[in-house]
Order: sequence, then C-alpha cells, then structure tokens
Amino acid sequence: MPPKHFTLGILLFVLFSCSSEKMEDTTSQQVTFERDPQVSFVDNDVTNDVFIQSFWWDVIFDSKISTNFYSFLQNEVAGLAAAHFDLVWLPPPSDGEGMGYHPRKLLDFNTNYGSATALQNLLNSMKQNNLHAMADLVLNHRVGTANWTDFTQPAWSCESICIDDEAVSDPNAFGTTPCGALDEGEAWHGARDLNHKSEEVQNGIINYLAQLKALGFDSWRYDFVKGYPAKYVGTYNQAHPYYYSVGEFWDGDATKIKAWMDATKTTATGEQVPAAAAFDFELKYRLKDAFVNHQYPLLDPNQQRVGLSGFRGYAPLSVTFLDNHDSGCINRNDCDNLFSKSTTALSRGYAYLLTHPGIPMVWAYHYFFQDPSGGLQEEIKNLIYIRKKYGINAQSAVTLIQTSAGVSGHYVAEVDNRLLVKIGKKDYTPEANWQELYSTDNYTIWVKS
Repeated sequence: MPPKHFTLGILLFVLFSCSSEKMEDTTSQQVTFERDPQVSFVDNDVTNDVFIQSFWWDVIFDSKISTNFYSFLQNEVAGLAAAHFDLVWLPPPSDGEGMGYHPRKLLDFNTNYGSATALQNLLNSMKQNNLHAMADLVLNHRVGTANWTDFTQPAWSCESICIDDEAVSDPNAFGTTPCGALDEGEAWHGARDLNHKSEEVQNGIINYLAQLKALGFDSWRYDFVKGYPAKYVGTYNQAHPYYYSVGEFWDGDATKIKAWMDATKTTATGEQVPAAAAFDFELKYRLKDAFVNHQYPLLDPNQQRVGLSGFRGYAPLSVTFLDNHDSGCINRNDCDNLFSKSTTALSRGYAYLLTHPGIPMVWAYHYFFQDPSGGLQEEIKNLIYIRKKYGINAQSAVTLIQTSAGVSGHYVAEVDNRLLVKIGKKDYTPEANWQELYSTDNYTIWVKS
C-alpha cells in the first residue's frame, strides 16, 4: 500500500563512501558460475529460505505482462523453484479496487490479477514445486459494494466500522452509518476503517483465513499494521497453522519495529503466541544510503547494530529487502527509494542481502525486468545457490574484516567462518586459506579452502 508519509552484535557496519559519484552503469555484466541443476535445498526450515515478492505496482496494467498476472506467474513457477526460491508473496487475493489494497468482497477471489480458477491453478502449481504461498492480508479497511458501507461477501453490520471513520460525517457517504468502537490505530482515508474489537470482524477474518488456507496459502503478509493493534495479528495468527507471518510496520527505526513484533506475541484475549516477523525497513534505508546515495555512513559506535538482525534472536524474524511495490519507482511517482534506477546498486545490495543474516527477499521486478541482458537475474540465482550450498541462513554470524571510504572503497566481512565477502571496487587480497568462488565487477566471494 502506498506510504502515508546482524547476529551482527558488535559489528560496526562500515561501508565505503562517496559523495560525488556519478550514476553508474545500469547493466550488469554477465558472469560464469556453475550451479548443479540436480541439487535440491528444500527442507521446510524457514531460516534457510529466500523469498520473492512476485508483483509490482500496477502490474495489472503493465505491458510487460501479456496475459493476466496469475497466468504470467504460473509460467514462472518452475523457474523460481529451480532458482531455489522457497516462498512467493502474492498480491491481495480478494476482489477490490485496482491492486486490491481497498478490498471489497473478501470471499470473492476473482480479481484484476486473474480469475479464482487461475489463482487456484497457480497455487496448485506452486505446491507441486515446493513453493510456499504468502497471501497479502489487507485487514485494516474495506470498501463497500455499491456504496461506502454496504459490505458483501461477507456482509458485516455497522459495528464493523469504526465510529470515527469519515463515513460518519462526509456528505458524500452513503449507506449504513458506522457504529463500532473508536479506531485503535492510524486512520486510512479512502476506505472504511475496520473495528477489530468486534467479534463479527474477528470471526469474519478468521473465516477468511480458513478460505485462503483451503485455496493453498500457508503464509501471511499483514498490510499496514500501524492501522490496528498488534494483538489482533496475534489473534489471527493463532487461529490457523501457518508457515510464516510477517507484518508491514513501515518505520526506519528497528526498535519501534521490534516493539510491534513483541506486541504480536499476545492475543486480544491475553494468550501467548509466537511473534510475527517484520520487514527490516531500517536495514533497507541503511543500504539505500550506502548503495544509492553513496554516503556510506559509519554506524554510530554506541548503537552497535543495524536493523532487526542486530537484536539477539530476531534475525529469523527479519525479512531483509531492497525495494517492494510501494518503494520501487515502477509505474508510480510517490516512492521513497531509487534502487530501481541503478543495476550496479542492486547488484551490490543483493550481494549483501544474500550473504548476510535475516531472511532475504528479492523483488520480482528486479529479478525479471531490471536488467534486459539477464545478468542481474543470473547473479541473484548464483547468490542464492551459494547461500544455500554453504549453509548461510537467517542466523549466520558476521565478522567485519575491513572497510575503506571513497569512490573506490570497499566492505569486507566474514560470514560463519565459511565465506568471505567483499563489496565495492577496491582490491582486497585475503589470506591463503581463502579460495575465490565467485566474482563480478561489484563484489567477490571467497570460500575457505
């Protein structure tokens, strides 16, 4: 949804600096790397996983997609499995306005992405290829069917809408006057804010999740979780078994994200459940500073951490990423980031994500269309293969080796005493017990011999 406005432990996250570097080449050099096509890394251990977000903004209108989106993705399933992705984040599955972030009929799975049958076929294909399917849950708000408040499929009463929603007083509002409790989170104008205190809403959402499970979804992405208390995420997670659950708490301060995650461990009735994961926005912005803005700031020595993985025990709950449908400047002009402008920055960014702690997520636009030569996609495939072959995972340990500042600077770190990673242009010669494994213009990876 558009925005409204490791263990690293004592690792000092230092990246090479440059304040006046020109925009770099936006194509990625093709590289040679041997991947064993027979190997399989499927283990259903989420800490070993690599995710992909399958869509971008207005993908439903994008000329690159010659058929409906579900059919496009159906044709890519086998390739994604062969590239060793584990989980695919799909767009909102229910009928709604445009991209589905204003859901209308929750139980109608015919959308602008394709028919309910096409969705079912896609989910069946994903399961056959050992790919987990994550549903995008937009639970903060809904829109009516014919007017502002006439909810259908399922039909909910006036109590389902917060009494301070704009539908109470707006002269253009039609339908039932909201009569639920006050909104407990941030308001979302343009759709009706749901009253999660209502048992009608809670039971309706739990039934909705059951329907999604029956279709073949086993994981949840909670949209705009600042709109309602975290305890309801705990309640909904408790309702059905799931593979992974992650929330969009959009904030550049990981301490605030962590606080939200901790709050998801208690349900609305006070029961204790496992915490939901979260997208690591703090790390995203740090990497933006490094690879897009060319600032490469030193980490404050008193902070001694970067992102969610800097908190002990939170790395498996940290989904690391560079951009997504909101922040990437694809078919929109209100995004906050510019990774998609430089394939060089993306190459360095994915080299970092795919060799470091947390659960890395690749954005489909980067993977499929960023680099017409196919070089970036090959790099991502190679990096995933290396990550899995050498056992790098969400809980890997990182030791900083060396950094330098400037246009030709570099960042060198050792990961799990197995890999040595250099990102940046400056030459680095490791000790003799390190053998070069993979190298591009933007980074080099060595393995311990």
